[in-house]
Amino acid sequence: MILKNLFVVFAVFLLNGCISTETNPVEVSMDDAARANLQLGVAFLQRGDLKAAREKLEKSVVQDPELPATRAYLGLLYERLGETKDADTQYRAALRLAPKDPSILNTYGGFLCRTGERKKGIEYLIKAAENPIYTTPETAYVNAAICARGIPDLEATETYLRKALRVDPYYRAALLELAELSLEGGRPLQTRAFVERFLDAGPATEDILMLGADAEAQLGNAEAAAAFMLRLQEEFPDRSYEEAQKRSAADGE
Repeated sequence: MILKNLFVVFAVFLLNGCISTETNPVEVSMDDAARANLQLGVAFLQRGDLKAAREKLEKSVVQDPELPATRAYLGLLYERLGETKDADTQYRAALRLAPKDPSILNTYGGFLCRTGERKKGIEYLIKAAENPIYTTPETAYVNAAICARGIPDLEATETYLRKALRVDPYYRAALLELAELSLEGGRPLQTRAFVERFLDAGPATEDILMLGADAEAQLGNAEAAAAFMLRLQEEFPDRSYEEAQKRSAADGE
């Protein structure tokens, strides 16, 4: 579950608590300086410039060690750099500073799942999802489902995905996971329903078209399966189809 944001960044030069301009230096507090460096660090992180992001975020945490967001983003940065122990330290610091922040709970829960502590990670993810101030609880439910699937606990996986759909009936990440889970469970008719809802909610993806083709093949509907394969070829022309066509044919046997 990963979203891309566009950041417009203005150049800010920080030195000893001052921002220099052409006319005169403007005094700012260390708190303001920390927040400015946090914003720059996040922007660099989104761009993929991890070296610059590290410089700004580490400067921010020195300027204000009690800023939860800086700690959380440092955790994310260290995780991307493979510095797992330092990432855990920063995530824990963020939670100490903001123990009920649902975004931090969701982020740390995902980290625990990725590092093998799945059951513990799910606990944090569900805390995030059930927090009444969280504006996107469906994302935490889907993260919990993906984490549970890796245990594997397929019953819990489906439960969390359906909870996500109760929040947003057309949440595409949940629909995709449920379509795949249904197909693997030998329920192609249910897969078809999730594929249709996914396509009603937005544009097609390679994965959903392949699931649609597989489901129709298992249902014995060769014409509908071929229609999905044609869409796949037309909308995603760079994909290699030989293996996909063999798979679809095998599903129909």
